[in-house]
Amino acid sequence: MAKTQIIIGNRAAHRVTHKAGVALAAVIAGWSGAALAQNAPAAPAIGLDTIEVQGERASGPVDGYVARRSDTATKTDTPLIETPQSVSVVTRQQMDDQAATTVSQALRYTPGVLGETRLSSGGRYDSVFIRGFGGAGSGAGFVNNLDGLRYLRGVNFLVPSFEPWGLERVEVLRGPSSVVFGQVKPGGLVNMISKRPLDEKHGEVQLRFGNRQRAEMAFDIGGPVDPEKTWLYRVVGLGRTADTQVDYTKDERIFIAPSVTYRPNGATSFTLMASFQRDPETGFYGFIPAIGSVLPSRAGRIRSEFFPGEPRFEGYSRNQANLGWAFEHRFNEIFTFRQNVRLSDLESRFRTVAAASIGADQKTLTRRVTMSNETARTAGMDNQLQADFHTGPLTHKVLFGVDGYWTDGTALTGAGGTVQTLDFTNPIYGRLPFALPPLSLSVKQTTSQYGVYLQDQIKLDRLSLLVGGRFDRAETNSRSLITGVTTKQDDTARTGRVALMYNFDNGFAPYASYSTSFDPQSGALFGGGLAKPSEGEQYEVGLKYEPPGGKISLQAALYDLTQTNVLTTDPVNPGFQVQTGEVRSRGAEFEARANIFENLDLVAAYAYTDAEVTKSNGVDLHKRPPVVPRHMASLWAHYTFRSGLFAGLGLGGGVRYVGEGAGNAGNTFFTPDYTLFDAAISYEFGVANPALKGWKVQVNAQNLFDKEYVSGCYGDVQCSFGLRRTVLATLSYRW
Repeated sequence: MAKTQIIIGNRAAHRVTHKAGVALAAVIAGWSGAALAQNAPAAPAIGLDTIEVQGERASGPVDGYVARRSDTATKTDTPLIETPQSVSVVTRQQMDDQAATTVSQALRYTPGVLGETRLSSGGRYDSVFIRGFGGAGSGAGFVNNLDGLRYLRGVNFLVPSFEPWGLERVEVLRGPSSVVFGQVKPGGLVNMISKRPLDEKHGEVQLRFGNRQRAEMAFDIGGPVDPEKTWLYRVVGLGRTADTQVDYTKDERIFIAPSVTYRPNGATSFTLMASFQRDPETGFYGFIPAIGSVLPSRAGRIRSEFFPGEPRFEGYSRNQANLGWAFEHRFNEIFTFRQNVRLSDLESRFRTVAAASIGADQKTLTRRVTMSNETARTAGMDNQLQADFHTGPLTHKVLFGVDGYWTDGTALTGAGGTVQTLDFTNPIYGRLPFALPPLSLSVKQTTSQYGVYLQDQIKLDRLSLLVGGRFDRAETNSRSLITGVTTKQDDTARTGRVALMYNFDNGFAPYASYSTSFDPQSGALFGGGLAKPSEGEQYEVGLKYEPPGGKISLQAALYDLTQTNVLTTDPVNPGFQVQTGEVRSRGAEFEARANIFENLDLVAAYAYTDAEVTKSNGVDLHKRPPVVPRHMASLWAHYTFRSGLFAGLGLGGGVRYVGEGAGNAGNTFFTPDYTLFDAAISYEFGVANPALKGWKVQVNAQNLFDKEYVSGCYGDVQCSFGLRRTVLATLSYRW
C-alpha cells in the first residue's frame, strides 16, 4: 500500500490510500461530498478505504473569516470564486469574536442585509431584509433555511428560530434562488449551517454574563468514537436566562443538539442530526407609536424601556424539536447521491396586548389583545444525484434533484377584545380585567410542495456556464374549525437561472447572471379567485477577486430586481385585492474579507438599495417600501497579538451605519439614520502560561456608546427601538 498527498492552492487537500500500481489521476472528494476533480482523465476503479479531508469543504469549519467554498448557491461543493452569484459566508470565528447571540446579529456586517428592525434581543424571530425584500410580517423575510432545507413554519405566529451557538456558518445567497430551493423571497435567503461531528477530538465550555441580569452556559464536545474514525459524534448545548431592554420581559432558552456520523468507507457517510430548543420567554417583539419615538409628542419622548402591554398577560413561548439526516454515497468517479431529510415538531403559545392607536393628547394608547396557540408537524426531503463527466473539451457537473416539503398545522387565534388605555408617561398596568377576544381564526392547514430541478455547471478552461431550471407544484388546504369551510389552493411555477463567469489567472472573476423565483400568495380576490404566486426576476453583474495564495476575498455586484404579481387594493371591489402590484429594487453591493499577516481579520461591507413600489392601487405607488434604507455600511477589524509582550491579547472594533428608512407605506415620515459602534477585547491565558492552555476571557460591548435609536417603522403605530448597549463577558475553556 502506498500513500499520496496532493495539495492544490488553498482548496481542500486530500490524502487517499489506494492500491499500488494505480495512477492517481484526480483528487477524490471526502465524505463531505465534494466532486471528482473536473479535469481528471478516465482511470480504472480504485479502492476507497480511507479518505482524510485536510482542508476546507463546503458546509464545514472555516479557519478565520474567509471561506473558500460553499454549496448554498449550487447545492454542490463549489469554490466561491467559481460561483457566479453573490454569496456571503459568516464564519464561526466571526460569530465568536462579535459575540452574536442571534442569527440576525450574526448578519450585522453583511452587505445588502438588514436585520434587527424589531426589538428582540432573545431572537423570537430572525427577520431580515435582503436587497429591500423581506422584513417583518406574516411569513415575510424570516430566516427559514437550515442545512440546505427550508425550515418550515406554522400558520401564523409559529416561526422557528435556531440558536446560533449550534451553527458552523451563516450563509447569505442574494437574489432569486428558486431553482435549487423552490419558493423563496426575491431578495434572497439565509442558509444556516449546523455544527456536525468532526474527526478530531475537541471540546469547549463557556460561561457568559452580561448586563440585564444575563447568565448563560454553553458547551460543544465531540470527536471520533473509534480509532478508525468510522464513528464520530458531537453534542452542542446552551442554557440562558436574562432580562431584556423592555420592562417586564425576559429572554430564556434551553438548547441541545446531538449528532453522530457513520463513515464505513471513503465513499459513504451518514450523519444523524437532532436538536431540541425550548424558549419559555422570548423578549419583547411589539410596537410603539411613531409619535413619541420618531415624531415629536407634546407629552415628551417614549422611553426605550417602555412596555405597552400587560405584564401578567404578555408572553411568547416556543418548543421546537428536529430530527434529520444527511446521507451521501459515491458510486464511482461519476455518480454521487445525496439525501437530506428533516422532521420537525413545533408548538407556540402567544399572548400580547399591543398598541393600536394614540389619542389626540399624544400620550394615551388604545390597545388590542391577540392570543394564539399553534402546533405544526413538518417534513422536508431533498434527493440529489450528481454526475461529473467530460464531453470533449467541456467539463460538466450535472445535478438532478427532487425535493418535497409538507406541513400539518393548527392555529387557534383571537384578536380584538376590550382592554383599558395606557398613558406612556405614567403607565398603570392591570387596573381592570379585560375581555378576551373571541376566536377570529381557528384553522387546520396542510401544505405541500414538490419540486424537480436540473442544473449543469459547465467549464471550458477558465470559462464557466451555469444553467438550471425547475418545476414546482405547491398545494395548500385550509379548513376552518369554526365554520367547517375548506379552502384549497394549487399553484405551479417554473423558474430558471443562467450565469456566465470567467476566472483569470490573477484571481479576478467577472460574471453575469439572470435568475427567477416564485413565492405563493394568499389573498381574497373578487369572484372567489385565488392569488397566483408572486414572481421575482433579477439581472446581476459582478466581480470577485481572490489573489492566488492569499486569504483575501473581494466581491462587488450590481443588480436590477423586480417582484411582480404583488397583491394590491382592488379599486373596483373594496375589501378585495388584485395582483397588479410591482416592486423594483436596484442597487450595488461590496464586500471585503481578509486575513492579513495572520494577525488582522477584516470585514467591510457597503450596500446601496434603491427600492420602489412601481405599480400599486394604494398610497405606496412610487414610494419606498417601509424600513428599507438606501445606504448601509459597516467595518469590523479584529487584531490578535501572537508574539511579544501582548501575545494572546485580541482587540476588535466595528462600526455600523444604517441610513434613513420610510416610516409607512405613504412615506409621510422617515426614521433617522444611525451609527453604532461595537468593541471586543480578549486574552488567551495559555500563551503566557502553558499550564493555562485553553482558557480564554473575552468582553464584548455592542452599541458601545449606548445610542438610543429607532430601528424601523412599518406604520404609524408600528415602530421599534433598537438595542441599547449590551455588554457580555465570556470565560471559556477549550481542549
